[in-house]
Amino acid sequence: MEIRNILMMVLLSFMPSTTIKAQFNTVGRLYNQQVHKTKNPQETNTSLVDNLMLKDSLNHASSHLNMVESCRDNVGPSSQTSGDILQFLNMAFPLKNIQINSEFGMRYYPVTHKYCMHNGVDLQAHYEPVFSMLPGKVVKSAHDKRSGRYITIQTDTYTVSYCHLSSSKVTIGQYVKAGEIIGVSGNTGMSTGPHLHLTTKKDGKVIDPIILLNCVNKVMYIK
Repeated sequence: MEIRNILMMVLLSFMPSTTIKAQFNTVGRLYNQQVHKTKNPQETNTSLVDNLMLKDSLNHASSHLNMVESCRDNVGPSSQTSGDILQFLNMAFPLKNIQINSEFGMRYYPVTHKYCMHNGVDLQAHYEPVFSMLPGKVVKSAHDKRSGRYITIQTDTYTVSYCHLSSSKVTIGQYVKAGEIIGVSGNTGMSTGPHLHLTTKKDGKVIDPIILLNCVNKVMYIK
């Protein structure tokens, strides 16, 4: 667990040298923020090797690189710790293309016409395949008035919920891989149009899904 936390810190400390700008539309505002997308949301199953594509200078990055190298050098390929690292590096984007239409935080909710907390992000999606971001167990595959048809996948530390789906491709208790198709986006529940709502939690507490999306992008750049 300690090594996994170190790896998370390293991944979240750097931005890759190539990012894609996309627009965020929320509460009547239009502005740019760094987000990332991929044409092929295939499963990443990489190991820790020497080269990291980093935006920061080598001097600034040296201490973090030393931590990564220490993790790599001190675990054997067959050890449980090494397996944990490889499992953590299994990540994928939830859609073929990522464009965020409404971000995490307080916003004007068009359904109730009130300001309230938006506990996730809304991704542009029009009845298209949805991929599991992390390997894990399907703990919920249900339908309710607010989220519509939704799926929740749980790992040791994280849970990711995919909401407003038109259909589900998985069942409760099923184990899925990162990048595996779990459903099709839609417009079910309290929704004003087709999209994918993501809710992410760490140790049971809601976090901004952008953290995981950026982490996926960084994992893609570990060569």
